[in-house]
Amino acid sequence: LIYGMNWSVRRDKQFRLAIGSFVEEYNNRVDIVTLDEESGNFVADPKLSFSHPFPTTKLMFVPDKECNRPDLLATTGDYLRIWEVKEDGVELKSLLNNNKNSEFCAPLTSFDWNESDCRRLGTSSIDTTCTIWE
Repeated sequence: LIYGMNWSVRRDKQFRLAIGSFVEEYNNRVDIVTLDEESGNFVADPKLSFSHPFPTTKLMFVPDKECNRPDLLATTGDYLRIWEVKEDGVELKSLLNNNKNSEFCAPLTSFDWNESDCRRLGTSSIDTTCTIWE
């Protein structure tokens, strides 16, 4: 099942979509698919598919239309994760958790990039907290 998805806005990666799975267990997946304009079908590149703990409550490419920044994808679930998408694979760059006092973390329900300053993201959590990350 598909639980979350987001279009890339990069001019150099048109018709690219990140898709998060929904499996009621720890092991889920994120796939990045692109449109094959000749066939009209979306195709997945196995190098751009990766494991994700728990379903992604939201996923989103960095809003960088002009391609001035690294090609980043953020996901939420138990934590905020920032991934760098490269031609040969996807690498986890940051794992962000605002609860340093406990092993328990309240699931993140959503997030958004700041389009004016892509170094900032805001997250919301099921425990009603909001966090701004930089």
